[in-house]
Amino acid sequence: MSDRHRIYGERVNIKTENTRSFYNERAKAIASMANPYVSVLLGDQNPSHAEEWNRFEKTFILPELQIGQTNRVLDIGCGIGRWAESIIPLSGYYCGTDFSQEMVEAARNRNRFEGKNYDFYNLSFQETVQQSAEFYKGRFDRLIVGGVCMYINDEELPACYEGLLSLLDECCVIYFTETVAVERRLTLDECPSEALKANYDVIYRTPEEYIQHYKVFTEAGFTVREQKYLPHLNNEKQFYETDRWYTLLER
Repeated sequence: MSDRHRIYGERVNIKTENTRSFYNERAKAIASMANPYVSVLLGDQNPSHAEEWNRFEKTFILPELQIGQTNRVLDIGCGIGRWAESIIPLSGYYCGTDFSQEMVEAARNRNRFEGKNYDFYNLSFQETVQQSAEFYKGRFDRLIVGGVCMYINDEELPACYEGLLSLLDECCVIYFTETVAVERRLTLDECPSEALKANYDVIYRTPEEYIQHYKVFTEAGFTVREQKYLPHLNNEKQFYETDRWYTLLER
């Protein structure tokens, strides 16, 4: 049953400025967290989940991206630079964007590589795709979008996906991952969270909804290489309605 804070099945908007403020505050609190990955991967009730999630992605997903010195990587929702710390040494160019100014500052402070080519920009997903390829000094052949779309309202999301196409090379690998609703769409609207010690705004779409959105890529020549759930790390009762799901696309 839906209530004022937990809305099932319906398409309702969240207040994205609340989300920006939420992540700005988390970036400021990194020093007090059990590990820095908790700031972006959440799981405050069990910080080891963030480390396990990060370890899984770096061990199993990163090799699938096949990043080398000739590759240009765009990381939307870069947060504190969790992917950047592994990708900058491997790639020819890395660009991380995030709508939280405090997260971007944390990413810059945590990632300092001499002689490497990389940038961090304080841009939302919407703002990232509004820039031209010339702004980024070229197109990208690797793309990561992780845990971003669940904070974007329905009327804005299609333009985000469509806008990516003008930034991507003809040959490209994409990694999408979001926390999704296992059975039915769930929106949290300023929902009080004891674990996060804050109100939380998010849209948990179903995998089927994202599959429909990804048609813009398959229609542009991408094929689905892999699509499934990440290992389930949150076994607490309050998290049974959601899980982490990912898609690898290639053209």
